Amino acid sequence: MKLSIIILNYNTKNLLRLCLKNLLNLKFDDTVEIIVIDNGSADGSAAMVRNLFPQIKLIISPKNVGHAAGNNLGINQSSGQYILILNTDIIITNKDDITKVLNFMNSHPDISIVGPKLLNGNGTIQNSCYRKYKFFTPIYRRTPLGELKFARQDLQRHLMWDFNHETTCEVEWILGACMFIRRDFLNKYGFFDERFFLYFADYELCNRVKRFGSRVFYFADTAIIHYHKRESAQGAIWGGIGSLFNYTTRMHLKDWIKYLLKEKKYASTN
Repeated sequence: MKLSIIILNYNTKNLLRLCLKNLLNLKFDDTVEIIVIDNGSADGSAAMVRNLFPQIKLIISPKNVGHAAGNNLGINQSSGQYILILNTDIIITNKDDITKVLNFMNSHPDISIVGPKLLNGNGTIQNSCYRKYKFFTPIYRRTPLGELKFARQDLQRHLMWDFNHETTCEVEWILGACMFIRRDFLNKYGFFDERFFLYFADYELCNRVKRFGSRVFYFADTAIIHYHKRESAQGAIWGGIGSLFNYTTRMHLKDWIKYLLKEKKYASTN
């Protein structure tokens, strides 16, 4: 098996159906496997996969175990030399986009993670590679403080607004919505860290890759569509203060604290 495509689903039945239909239309050969993990959905996602896509391997988690643990369920039952972590809101319209990334990784054995260029639904380039977080960066991203001048400067740095997205190059970390990973690295240094429920598992894995002497790359020669929508920005009230009480905002900041504690512990023992 060359490639295992791992798709974690939680209550996104319609997106999942479109994602799977799209992938099957690419007509992969038997070197590619597709694995869906239903993460305790209540919208009939698992039944839909069984009925419409019986050829797809389906793993059912009885409850929502989070992004990291859910993807690990799929990785554990996969056999590909490479792993593609794929969100249900990703559309790959050309099989060559996958082939290009795999050929690139084959030619560069020192690269363990690759993030392809992602496009918004309107065809504009989406930010999918980033510089590292500073202490207050998550707070700036999730609260009205991000409107302050010094905060905007930090966000511009973090989001790499000065970056040429038509250039393939090494980066600090890439978005886990569409992430190619070398299995050898996962087998040697571990899967996603399951202490992170919704955020920072991709960030932590990229940092781990670099920590152990491998590299993370952004790959520009693709045109993969990501219909991404930041739900944490919805429903803000009182000039944005309401976003502080949004579920995804709370989870983002909670996982950031977990990451900081992990890094503190690592620094104290090394």
